[in-house]
Amino acid sequence: MDYSDKNIPLPSRREYTKRLLEKVESLIKRMRWRAFFFTKDDTDTESDTSDEEQHFADKYEFPTKRTPPQIEEMIGFEKDMMEMVENIKVRPVSDKFQSTLKKDVRKINSSDEIFAEADKTKNLYKMDGTSYNKLLTDNVTQKYKMADETVVNDIEEEFNDIAGKLNIKDRISKTAERPAFITLKDHKENFASNPKCRLINPTKPEMGRVSKQILDRINNKLEPKYQ
Repeated sequence: MDYSDKNIPLPSRREYTKRLLEKVESLIKRMRWRAFFFTKDDTDTESDTSDEEQHFADKYEFPTKRTPPQIEEMIGFEKDMMEMVENIKVRPVSDKFQSTLKKDVRKINSSDEIFAEADKTKNLYKMDGTSYNKLLTDNVTQKYKMADETVVNDIEEEFNDIAGKLNIKDRISKTAERPAFITLKDHKENFASNPKCRLINPTKPEMGRVSKQILDRINNKLEPKYQ
């Protein structure tokens, strides 16, 4: 490709509308919560949503998954927002570069080969599945070993117990399993004959955010004492 891989092709009308609705709903949800606490009577301490009044940091920056209550003063605004989304009109666009992008995206999606990214450059390498999987397996087995499924379940249960003690059990999700992948170190010597790779493990438990913030708080308290 003779252009940057950061270029984004124009989405279909359906995809654009779907993403727009998601963003509008997210905006309305945040505005409802802000309006709810702004208009809430200070004496209402027995509300079911009283835990939401705690500082965001006390929840380790995990947003609530609860649905905010309907705010009467916002009904008209929300209705106008949704009508605006429904009435959006699009026009056909004829652009040579966008046509090239769409053509290349279709070609990549329909290809049986794998497009692997370089580690420190913007290069892309087209590989057959067998070669890619061999490199991936070699790099995985260098750093990891096979574990029983019960180990994963035990770790997840421990995370769940910690989340309960920290009162954030309703805000975190089970660790999502994401497949590992590799990037190619094409800046290394003898890359063509002996390719080196960087293994990327995208599976990150949400409890990692909690431990990092706890350690940061401890370090911030200790730092003045040792300066």
